[in-house]
Amino acid sequence: MSKRKSLVAMLPAAAVAAGAGTAALNADLKLPPVMSAAHAQMNPCGPANPCAPVNPCAPAAAADEPEEKGEYTATAETPADNPFDVPAGYTQAAYGDSMPGVVKNYLRAAPYVGTGGVVSDNGYAIAKALGFNTVISLNTPEEGSDKERERANAAGLNFVNVPVSERAPTSDQVEKIAEIINDPANYPILMHCQSSNRVGAAWALYRASVGIPKKIAVQEGRNVGLKPSREWKVREILGMDPLPKQG
Repeated sequence: MSKRKSLVAMLPAAAVAAGAGTAALNADLKLPPVMSAAHAQMNPCGPANPCAPVNPCAPAAAADEPEEKGEYTATAETPADNPFDVPAGYTQAAYGDSMPGVVKNYLRAAPYVGTGGVVSDNGYAIAKALGFNTVISLNTPEEGSDKERERANAAGLNFVNVPVSERAPTSDQVEKIAEIINDPANYPILMHCQSSNRVGAAWALYRASVGIPKKIAVQEGRNVGLKPSREWKVREILGMDPLPKQG
């Protein structure tokens, strides 16, 4: 029989006892055999480390961020940035179902701007009752703008006459219209002419003047009454290609 002693026999008794204790601990933790053997050398940052209640290598938790607020924190006192700034909370222009027989071809160009053609005799009083504050008339004195002023003032409305006698408003007229539309103190606004064609031209030029792309500005003008009879002039002013000829 070989006189060589086994490795186990050569180990000190204390080491054997320690090994037995480790085995018992592994058994209590129900670790698989492979994990038991490598337990002392395993990565302390590993997710399976049973001894680390919190991963010591994980990044620190970010501090609680304040609740994200929306783009607007609007109140009635918030000044409107433009006639589409609904969250500003001003009274909006009436919808079409409230205006039958009051304003010809009535539409809403924007939440704070109603548009249309000729206004009926009692139309200004009705407009005031519906919450309108300001009237912009593009009609000329020959078309009765002086009488319109009398009726509007009698109804308690602010009245501004910007008489458009050409195919489209001039640059000075567009500037004046923009000044009125961009002032929330005038909301809601009713802008009208006879049929809404001039209104459509004015709206297109106004929108282009505040940076709206020309094609979109013209389309918005069409939506509120701009017709080819005036659109060609609007396109010329904006430096756009002329309308294609109809076949």
